[in-house]
Amino acid sequence: MEVIILGSGVYSGIPKPLCNCENCSRARKFHLYRRTRFSIYIPKIRALIDPSPDLHYHLEHLNEKIEHVFITHAHFDHMGGLPELQIFKQIKLYGHVITLEVARDMQKRFVGESKWDWEYFPLEFNKWHDFGFKVYHFKVAHQPIEVAGGFIIRIRNKKIVITGDTGPEILDDKKTLKEMKSANLLVADMTHRHSIPNVHLGIDDAIKLAQKVRAKKTVFAHISHTNYTHEELEERVKPYLVARDFMHVNI
Repeated sequence: MEVIILGSGVYSGIPKPLCNCENCSRARKFHLYRRTRFSIYIPKIRALIDPSPDLHYHLEHLNEKIEHVFITHAHFDHMGGLPELQIFKQIKLYGHVITLEVARDMQKRFVGESKWDWEYFPLEFNKWHDFGFKVYHFKVAHQPIEVAGGFIIRIRNKKIVITGDTGPEILDDKKTLKEMKSANLLVADMTHRHSIPNVHLGIDDAIKLAQKVRAKKTVFAHISHTNYTHEELEERVKPYLVARDFMHVNI
């Protein structure tokens, strides 16, 4: 089974407009180092996790149907591309009830309702839900937003963990860590060089999370332009992987 990291960056992307830091300067010269906003696609169930503001660009290249949409939280860089989904008349959207209220409002304002059969499925935190595949929505610390979470998606005998934007407090969440344990794939936040309490994971804490989960494969994503260069990150996190845009991960 395959998982595709469509976008590997944060809200600003790389290069960030008007920034001339090392990462942004390299990305302007060499597209290999560009990072669009965070988003993931799972072909097996035609599922999109977080419709980023770069979704049109992602869909151009992906050119595949989407039936299920999971939204980790209602920040712009994780759901700003939702109106681009209007090319699909029927989709199912999943997330916390407050997150889905924002999604529904975006549909009303930018897409409409009469011609689109979009279904909304509120997910309780810390509970398994069965939709033919199984989903567990866990809560994470990500201030100042009211509710933010990640997903554990179980498709037959494969378990995929996507943390979304995650504060280091997750390292003390024994219940969630137990559910994550021994996943086939962990895609974890590693926004900055150093963690920001209640907001994002840095390198050391992202590695600690990977060590606790013990996934068969771990990919660190949601990388900021203020982090180290891609090559230095790869050296620092070995044997784990650092996401690139359109990275295909086989599990």
